[in-house]
Amino acid sequence: MALNNLTFLIWGKKIIGPIHKVKFNHLCLIMLTLAICVQRLTIAVGNVFYAFAIVFFIIDTCQRYRSGEKLFLSKQIKRYFLVYVFFALMILPSAIFSLNPEYSIAKYIDYFVLRFLVLIMLVFLKIDNEAIKKALIFFIAFMAIDGLVTLAERVITQAPRAQGLGDGWLRHASIVATIFPASIIFWISRRKDIRHKNWMLFCAVCIVFGAIASGTRSSWVGILSVMPFVLYQGAKWSPKKFFALVTILICIGGAIVATPQLHQRATSIVNITTDRSNGDRVEAWKSAVVMVQEKPVIGYGILQGGKVYLQSYRTAADTQGLGHFHNIYVQTAVDSGILGFIGLITFMVYSLWMFRRWDSPYILMGFCAWVGFIVVGFFDYTWGMSAAVKTLWFVTGCSLRLYDDA
Repeated sequence: MALNNLTFLIWGKKIIGPIHKVKFNHLCLIMLTLAICVQRLTIAVGNVFYAFAIVFFIIDTCQRYRSGEKLFLSKQIKRYFLVYVFFALMILPSAIFSLNPEYSIAKYIDYFVLRFLVLIMLVFLKIDNEAIKKALIFFIAFMAIDGLVTLAERVITQAPRAQGLGDGWLRHASIVATIFPASIIFWISRRKDIRHKNWMLFCAVCIVFGAIASGTRSSWVGILSVMPFVLYQGAKWSPKKFFALVTILICIGGAIVATPQLHQRATSIVNITTDRSNGDRVEAWKSAVVMVQEKPVIGYGILQGGKVYLQSYRTAADTQGLGHFHNIYVQTAVDSGILGFIGLITFMVYSLWMFRRWDSPYILMGFCAWVGFIVVGFFDYTWGMSAAVKTLWFVTGCSLRLYDDA
């Protein structure tokens, strides 16, 4: 077949016809969505999709610029970018004056530029809101399948924990806490333009089952942390669905209590004595306080604090010898000092404030995504997880694109 007759159908639309009419904006969104979906399953393939998304975005942006189109950003997004720049600048000294500058600067570029391109692409891409909704729903459906696979793995293998489609329990926890609220919010929303709303409830249940089967307690806490906001708004939008959600939560909670293994896992969340996963974290945090006091302004350098801790500050009470502090806030304070900590908290607070108007489901999605990410951050250094951060930027970007679609 000649290249100029090449045709593909994706999401029911012809996106590639004659080569001079290639819709690079659609290709960019498709590649980006696939990258977000498979990044935990296979980092290599996810990065390939991500690279294609960046290439298609650059081509589409150049075509728009050559055609004389002016790129426009709302004041709200401009302010958000400025706060992000403030955050990045507050972290920068710890990268430059790190104990290992070459390593820390490379990590800095990865953290604050390469991963942030997810949000840049979603914000600048010229594409209709319906395509953005489809991308978000596709990701939710993928995570539901992941949940079912995780549950099946747990049942079949009878192992205490299951991985599902990928590895990294804590990475999975952050992704679940970030995307789960969107599935429930789609379902309880009063909007009539959202297709397959009842399937969104099924997806939400599958995601929860996957979180339970994985045995990752931070995902449980992350899911529970967003439910008060979802239930509060759900009671306004649909009292019937509100009571249905409460009933489902009670049933799931009852099942956990009635299952000894799950009940023990749940109660261990607050156990910092016999549960060394918790206890060792607390011991590391105690040492982190001393480390911050000794280098309070810019810290030891991005991802250098854990190495210094093992060399000079680890106590016998830390039985595992943690390589990092399993906490965004502690890790940032140690690695980047008070400056970096202030930057992080400022950006997180502003992100929540920006999505404070909950009358639109898409705004509530953005707010709850940040709540879930922030809560899981108390259990692990999720800012260092590429898959978790890209997921956060993906949901944030979709929410910003749909912000005014009330």
